[in-house]
Amino acid sequence: MSGSVPPLAVVTGGAGGIGRAVTAALTRAGHRVLSVDREPAADPSAYAALVADLAVPDQAQRLLDDVHERHGLPAVLVNNAGVYPARDFLDYDPRTYAEVLDTNLGATFFGTLAYARALVAAGRPGTVVNVASISGRIGSPDAAYGASKGAVVALTRSLGRALAAHRIRVNAVAPGLVETPMAARIPAARRDDYRARIPAGRFGAPDEIAAAVAWLAGPDSSYVTASVLDVDGGLH
Repeated sequence: MSGSVPPLAVVTGGAGGIGRAVTAALTRAGHRVLSVDREPAADPSAYAALVADLAVPDQAQRLLDDVHERHGLPAVLVNNAGVYPARDFLDYDPRTYAEVLDTNLGATFFGTLAYARALVAAGRPGTVVNVASISGRIGSPDAAYGASKGAVVALTRSLGRALAAHRIRVNAVAPGLVETPMAARIPAARRDDYRARIPAGRFGAPDEIAAAVAWLAGPDSSYVTASVLDVDGGLH
C-alpha cells in the first residue's frame, strides 16, 4: 500500500560480521532495521543504531521498551549477539564461562521474552530468528561456546512450539565457520582442521548466513517455526 511504513526489524550483535550482513539483507528486503550492539558501530544500511550490553538480563527489557516507545513494535527480532573466546576447556574460568552463557544464551532468552511479552500484550504476530551455530549440534573445541549454542538450538525448538498459539514464529540458523573477525581469532591449526572437514571445501560468507536469516524472517517461511536451518557447507 502506498505510503505504508516498512516493517521494523531489530538485529542484535549488529556491529559484527554476520550482524552487518543481516542488517543489509533485511534492509534490501524492505525492513527498517535497528542495529543493536554493545559497540557503537553498525552497518551503514541501518536507519538507526542502539548501544546495549544484552549479556545483562534487564538490558533486554530496557532495549525493547525503548524501541517500542521510539520506533514502534518490531515485526522481526534477530538474536545475533554472541561471543567466541576460542578457549580450550582446561583454560576456562568462571568469569569467561559466565560471559559466554550470558551473551550467547541469556541475551537470546531474555530478548525473546521481552519481545514476546510485548507482542502478546499488543495482540500482534511476530518473528524471531536466532543465530545458533553448528557447534551446538556437533560440539566445539570451545566447550562453553558449543554448550551455549546447543542451548540456543533447544530454546528455539521449545519457543517455536510454545509461542505458535500467539502467532509468534521462532526459528534459527546454525552457521558453520564463517569468514568474520570473530572467526579470525580461531587458531590457524583449528581453522585448517575445520576446513578439511567441510564437504563444500570452504568457509561461509556472512552474506550467505544473512540470506538464510532474511528468508526465515520473511513471508515465504510463514509455515516454518521451531526449526533450525544448518548453513554450514555440509559439515553437520
